[in-house]
Amino acid sequence: MNERLRFIFGVHNHQPVGNFDAVIAEAVASAYHPFFECLARAGDLPATVHCSGGLLGWMRERAAPTFDLLGELAASGRVELLTGGFYEPILPMLPDRDKVGQIGQLSEFLRENFGVRPRGLWLAERVWEPHLPKALSEAGVEFVVVDDHHFALAGLDPETLGGYYVTEEQGARLAIFPISERLRYLIPFAEPAEALRYLEGRGGAGSVTLVDDGEKFGVWPGTHRLVYEEGWLARFFEALRAAPWLEVSSFSGVLDTTRPRGRVYLPTASYSEMGDWALPAAAAEEIEEVRQRLRVLPDGERLSRLLRGGLWRTFLVKYPEMADAYWKMLDLSGRIEHGLRVRPGDTDLLAARDCLWRGQANDAYWHGVFGGCYLPHLRRAVRSALIAAEARVASADGGPALRWEAGDRNGDGCVEVRVCTPELTVTLCPESGGALTELAYLPLAIDLADVLARRREAYHGRIKETEAAQGDAGGGALSIHERLDAKETGLTRLLQYDAFRRASLLDGLYAEAGALDALSPWDAARLAGPALRMAHAVRETDGEIRVVFGPTLVEALPLRIEKAVAVHRAGARLSVRYRLEWAGDDVLVGRWGVQFNLALTAGDAPGRYYRLPGRPSLGSRGTAAGQRGFALVDEWLGGEVSLHWAVPADVGWAPVETVSISEAGFERIYQGSSILLAWPVRLPRGGIWELALDVVVGALG
Repeated sequence: MNERLRFIFGVHNHQPVGNFDAVIAEAVASAYHPFFECLARAGDLPATVHCSGGLLGWMRERAAPTFDLLGELAASGRVELLTGGFYEPILPMLPDRDKVGQIGQLSEFLRENFGVRPRGLWLAERVWEPHLPKALSEAGVEFVVVDDHHFALAGLDPETLGGYYVTEEQGARLAIFPISERLRYLIPFAEPAEALRYLEGRGGAGSVTLVDDGEKFGVWPGTHRLVYEEGWLARFFEALRAAPWLEVSSFSGVLDTTRPRGRVYLPTASYSEMGDWALPAAAAEEIEEVRQRLRVLPDGERLSRLLRGGLWRTFLVKYPEMADAYWKMLDLSGRIEHGLRVRPGDTDLLAARDCLWRGQANDAYWHGVFGGCYLPHLRRAVRSALIAAEARVASADGGPALRWEAGDRNGDGCVEVRVCTPELTVTLCPESGGALTELAYLPLAIDLADVLARRREAYHGRIKETEAAQGDAGGGALSIHERLDAKETGLTRLLQYDAFRRASLLDGLYAEAGALDALSPWDAARLAGPALRMAHAVRETDGEIRVVFGPTLVEALPLRIEKAVAVHRAGARLSVRYRLEWAGDDVLVGRWGVQFNLALTAGDAPGRYYRLPGRPSLGSRGTAAGQRGFALVDEWLGGEVSLHWAVPADVGWAPVETVSISEAGFERIYQGSSILLAWPVRLPRGGIWELALDVVVGALG
């Protein structure tokens, strides 16, 4: 019997699909490569490494020395490699076929490139749901790693956990190793001796596990200096080797030589911070207050173990923009699976499946300390992959070039109308006044409607405190959960929140005079169109599909509104028609406004501008009177979206900017551009006012 405590140590390395090459290269240079080098010099110490498939592919092509070094460590038996979903998806959100498929793709990549068969799986963001063992077992996975927080929620004491446990679903068994949360906070921020003292105190556990983000070993602020320049990691490895009571082991070594500690059934959970982030802002503030109260109690830490936040899936409620992407993903997965049953080797469908799997990458679907869905380039990568999958599925299906469908397309209980042409996918929402929430341009694989709304987050209340204290903190390395820096001053003035989702074709009636805020006009509106639930009808011809909303009678004014959106088969073009009929006794005098929220690839950046006098940037704010059209241009992307109308209108524009938190602190992020068009309206009783405008998307010549 081995009486020494076994310690399983390793890292999980991941870069989001769509991340900038320079950011990935910096992570490789600052964290991944020096970690592998330090491990290679540490004698025969074993370690565990998980790298997501997208990162491995990037390193193979662009960081060959790092890729080869990892291969040498794996081939020598020094590193045990873990599998996972290839593009690092949240596995519970996927259909089982995609769970198994993505895991199989990464396992095969590791076999082909490194000659190893992984036995264990790194669970992205440790998002666990009880149904997972069946699909993981089907994918050939023998064990998985989660936080001891999961076990605490099942009623177990994290300080007594050790080794591994077994669970099952419908008889499919799986071993589960608990990660020590205490070590997660000590390493690498405390001295190695403190981590060793903690391990020595856990001597009766059999084995203790720590696998954590590789980025905390060189990417997180201050950690490269701490871990490598000041030699923390080398000292840690030396301390591990010198401890006579400790044996550093692999997962397989423990699995093959020890019995499980018992059976366990874990509840749905992730790490504790993720649960808090998933909550609505008010609830997240409340749970943080409870944690603060418990900390001052003698047994507060023990009591706080039973606190749990929300479920990961709640992010799809907090951020409906990403719920739309999720439901699009599910729809595409079903269509691809059906097609491959009929045509197993269809190259278009196989390519579509890879695009689908890229579109399942987790980072854009949620938000915490990491930017997640607040980072437009990550959302764009996911949506672009799904758009590319959709185009390939359409090509493989060979269906009609112009088609539509109506129903609950995103699981919110409301009807959406989706229209598809060879160049566009358009989604319209009758129960939000006919708002346009998707404008996907297939030739450039971009959704021009992808603008994230400004919402209150639980941490927004801390920004004023942070700005006041800016510069007082020391320069040492801190966990990202402890950092409260702000990248610039004045962020508090941006903490304004949207009344409606940042869609397009958001209509309103305004007073005859007075300034209108292009970004937030709704406080000045006599009528807010997005609040209207409108009946709809779909009329199809050979050349277009026309969705007619209304006519709807607004009793309080009284005003009858009809709105029609025609999606043309050719030319990536929408035609929008409004018809207002006034039934009041007094003359209606005001302005009809239409707001668009559109996103290209950047705001204040070269080659991104409005086609207006002076070429103002997409990140600018301004007005122009008496216009009959304009365009948003993105030379980097090679595309533009233009709007045209016949009756002169006043145009206002402003950037949509959010304030979110990342590993570097609080930051302003450009999400898109808000444009408000306003026309004068004067109607006697029985009078009718009509307006027509066109929206055209295209590639730059």
